[in-house]
Amino acid sequence: LTRRYTEEAVRFIGEHRDQPFFLYLPHTMPHIPLHVSEPFAGKSAGGLYGDVVEEIDWGIGEILDTLKKQDLDDNTLMIFTSDNGPWLVKGEHGGSAGPLREGKGTTFEGGMRVPCVMRWPGHIEAGRVERCMASTLDFLPTFVHLAGATPPEDRTLDGEDITALLLGQGR
Repeated sequence: LTRRYTEEAVRFIGEHRDQPFFLYLPHTMPHIPLHVSEPFAGKSAGGLYGDVVEEIDWGIGEILDTLKKQDLDDNTLMIFTSDNGPWLVKGEHGGSAGPLREGKGTTFEGGMRVPCVMRWPGHIEAGRVERCMASTLDFLPTFVHLAGATPPEDRTLDGEDITALLLGQGR
């Protein structure tokens, strides 16, 4: 499934390269039941879960290569994040929160604090680590701002525009 997601993402980018686009790619893996395609089976030291992560990593590399080949790399904001922490009740197939307490379904840091990697060459400084708190709820108001649009006035949006934080200009 990860390979098919990657192929569809690459196809979509090629078809929309001449216009602004939004591609949302929520991987089914690494959620139970885990599966990995043959080229990635037994590849990592992390067992099946690690193999799944290796294949997702490969897919992200394919997408980044496509953006470069289509000359879209410098004009594309890419965000890689998670919805919540690991599914600890699934043991070695559920992931790890590292030093953080607990995981999915809890309000402890291991359940709510997740990694977020953002890449936008020429806009986000490579290697910068941001320590300020943000939420995926902040993405919609931020995307609206970056697109030069205005948020709807008939409802309240949860989240805030974090453009300044994203660009390293403070909060």
